[in-house]
Amino acid sequence: MTIFNLPHFKKGNLYGAFLIVAIALVTTLSNSFTHSMPASFPSQQVLFLKAGFGLCLLLILRIKDFPKLLHTTFLPWHALKGISGALGNWFWIMAVINLPMADSSALSLTSALLTTLGAAYFFNERLNRWVIASIGIGFTGVLLILHPTSALFTWYSIFPLLSALAFSASSLIVKKVSLKDHSFTTLFYLLFFMTVYSFLPCLWSWQVPTTIILIKLFMIGALFLVGQFSLIEAYTYAAAGFIAPFKFARFPLAIASGLLFFGEQVSLYTLLGGSLIIMSYYFVMKAKAMPSYLEQIKRL
Repeated sequence: MTIFNLPHFKKGNLYGAFLIVAIALVTTLSNSFTHSMPASFPSQQVLFLKAGFGLCLLLILRIKDFPKLLHTTFLPWHALKGISGALGNWFWIMAVINLPMADSSALSLTSALLTTLGAAYFFNERLNRWVIASIGIGFTGVLLILHPTSALFTWYSIFPLLSALAFSASSLIVKKVSLKDHSFTTLFYLLFFMTVYSFLPCLWSWQVPTTIILIKLFMIGALFLVGQFSLIEAYTYAAAGFIAPFKFARFPLAIASGLLFFGEQVSLYTLLGGSLIIMSYYFVMKAKAMPSYLEQIKRL
């Protein structure tokens, strides 16, 4: 039994924030496997096998509950989320393979900003002064990291931004379907539609993967499964605007991974920007009294 199953543990904003930080650890490990993939290996094939392995693992783990996994009243929304997920992951795979770890991670932090603004617009989640200050400081840190360098200003630098936009849309759709669907149902349809959407593009440039590449792709798929379930749980029980800044935890972890495993050097601008992003945690913690989305529904 985990602490999340104990009767006294209340699923809410802090539960969601904990999951987002845990996701950052899982994502960093997954990104390290992706970053080590050969640049010549087709990104659409990485996407297909990533989603396919994740789907197979989910079906194995939840085979007894398969009929329940299929039950939903939001199938069109799941299909739309699958498009967002597929596009977001494809752009992200391209970015991680071709950019330094710290650079791609820094640019992807805009997802937290977009999710918070989207939650305020679509779900009327309150943006109090502490959350606004947190987002402002985090965004300033991202801008500082984007100090013009030859490494950042390439076509590949656009991909993390497009990925952030797609992932933000996907996260907001979770807020819609989580009203009735279980997290495993949402996860099943995400992996299913991602696999379907990436199948034909994958066949177009299929390469026979080596054993090492297959092992890496299996690990990427397994970590993606864990990360996506945690993400769905987080956005189900916590206010999207509250937990979004905790995504910034990915950045220092990406710096450490790039430095330790790939020998990638970090610029002063990147370090200063990262410090501002970490500082934003203080302000978002001031907003912990913010009601979660489920609490808002109960008040209606």
